[in-house]
Amino acid sequence: MKKMVLLLALVALTGYSTRLLAQAKRFVLVEHFTQASCSPCAQQNPYLEAVLEQTRGTTHHIAYHTSWPGYDPMYLYNTAGSNARVSYYGINAVPDVIVNGNFFHGGPTGVTQQVIQDAGSDASAIRVKVSETSDGTTRTVHVKVFTLDTLAAATYKIRVAVVEKWIHYTTPPGTNGEKNFPDVFREMLPDNTGASFTPAAIGDSVSDTFTYTLDVAHWDTTQIYTIAFVQNESTKEVINSGSSLAPGWELYSVDPCFANAQPGDTKAFHFKLANLNSTSENFRIKVNTAMPVDWSANFTIGSTTYYDSVDMVIPGHTTLDMLVNVTLGDLAGISNSLVSMQAVGDTNYDAQTSYAMVMSSGVYELIVNNDGSWGGTTNTTSADFQQNYISGLEYAGSTYFDVIRLGALLKAYQFNCLSDVGNYYFNVSWTFPALTNQSVAMYTSEMNKGKNLFISGQDVGWDTWDVADGGHGTAATQAFYTNYLSSAWLADGGTADNKLIANTTDTIFGAVPTTDVVNAYGSNYFYPDEINAVGTGINIFYYNTALTKKAGVRATNGTWKMVYLAPSLEMVKDTNVRKEIIKISHDWFGGPSTGIRNHNGTAGSYLGQSFPNPVSGSATILLNGINSDMTLEVVDLAGRVLQSVRIPAGSASVTVDASSLASGMYLCRLVSGGKILDVNKLQVVH
Repeated sequence: MKKMVLLLALVALTGYSTRLLAQAKRFVLVEHFTQASCSPCAQQNPYLEAVLEQTRGTTHHIAYHTSWPGYDPMYLYNTAGSNARVSYYGINAVPDVIVNGNFFHGGPTGVTQQVIQDAGSDASAIRVKVSETSDGTTRTVHVKVFTLDTLAAATYKIRVAVVEKWIHYTTPPGTNGEKNFPDVFREMLPDNTGASFTPAAIGDSVSDTFTYTLDVAHWDTTQIYTIAFVQNESTKEVINSGSSLAPGWELYSVDPCFANAQPGDTKAFHFKLANLNSTSENFRIKVNTAMPVDWSANFTIGSTTYYDSVDMVIPGHTTLDMLVNVTLGDLAGISNSLVSMQAVGDTNYDAQTSYAMVMSSGVYELIVNNDGSWGGTTNTTSADFQQNYISGLEYAGSTYFDVIRLGALLKAYQFNCLSDVGNYYFNVSWTFPALTNQSVAMYTSEMNKGKNLFISGQDVGWDTWDVADGGHGTAATQAFYTNYLSSAWLADGGTADNKLIANTTDTIFGAVPTTDVVNAYGSNYFYPDEINAVGTGINIFYYNTALTKKAGVRATNGTWKMVYLAPSLEMVKDTNVRKEIIKISHDWFGGPSTGIRNHNGTAGSYLGQSFPNPVSGSATILLNGINSDMTLEVVDLAGRVLQSVRIPAGSASVTVDASSLASGMYLCRLVSGGKILDVNKLQVVH
């Protein structure tokens, strides 16, 4: 429904503060490295430009033109300035995009609206306001930075980029056919290194001025504007940015954007609606929620509840509080509430958006779609292939899984919302970067808690290791590849790698039928990584009958388990084999063994304390709620069943004979009706 509300009375009735509080909207700085003679730039830049067009007023975009691969007059105009930013980020190929300094690094097709939402989802401790004055020849840039919350101790710099909003050529200036270029970098103020920045005390601000001369011979001065941003010199994080073209209103979240809740709970998320202008303005506030069918959502402003949208006038210099309320039903799942604020009738800016997500208890496995840019020239994404994972988990009998974007998963991890999850299925597909510092930090932490990872993507290894040819590998992602994927990357692969053949000596995957590996992406995009197991890894698949080229690795260290399929799952031709690979991984992963609720949906309370533990002879395991005949299996870390003990209904304990077991770590798992209900560790010491 829609309503028109005059909020002057509402402010008086509710007692809302008319001063801006606590934090500010985090605008998203998109630094774009491109070139007029770069063919992939011409193919991919339109995707980025479309997203920028849909996020006007939320994003600040700077396009730096580089020295390679050919001629580009926009680079030649200020070679030192462009080279400085290339060197600052270590850019080695174009097109390339950096979002908020360290939030995203990938190609233009990877910068989706969801990535922009993720990058701006957390409020900022500072607000950056920019204005300009001019005498016709020189412009003075006035930058005021308000401190609204505590800013971490660090070395900060403030940079001001002079940007030409559009440059239009009648004929292409380079060889790639592009004639129209948005937000072209012209110069950096005060210089290419930036100026030192020390934040003011909370509630105060610091101001600075910068000047530049209008180059009327080379610029369309009606298109010139400035973008200012504060950057952490150690982490490269852009704390916030502002522009002389920015809107005078903000939507931002006060609460974490991701939360857990129990069935029947109502979770409320707090947002701010800020009109920074001096005059009243009419805004449209809207909330769209995707959620399980028995959940519900609404939002409240003041004492009024809304279910769709509302048009309201917000007085100048006024901030209003808004609550988005999500009520859970009995179904397990994830909800996503997209919140938007739009100045009614203002065509200069798009709606500002934020979001709030809730994950209920009972979600024990997650299919994770990578957010990276697509390897080809289409707007395909990893999500286009998620059905392979869904079909595999359904085939395995799992009913307690959901699908999530990597960016949203990182938010769930940031706000400690993953305690129930035991298994991750990372659908990298053919996206870049395949691994990031943020994603490997999250997976490392989760695996060290006893959680398990399946990962598949045809260029995970290439992207991690072949940095010289455009890969995105870092020291952190390479260490993860070696130590957690337990693999070494050998080659980029090619058309000869067209079979998937199981290692028949492997006790877990050895019976998987042989099938073709096919080009799932068209053109000549066929590069299934050739890899080899290292450390505790075991080779589980080959590409050829000579069994010399390896296509998959599994590993365990006694805490976590991992399966790495080097070709993307969609490149496995036989759909039944695809499902079998996921099912076997799912079954091998079993239930987590660190007290986390397991993926089969039980509370993990059947198996009680084992004593003694460690054990050398017999161990007694206490039991709870054994209301039907069940079986206790003792398995080693390779998944082999070593003992099987029948447990009659009503049993209060069961005895395991460990005298014949070698010293080491084992898993005791409770099985009923073919499902693993609970898992505990048992350490044997002789």
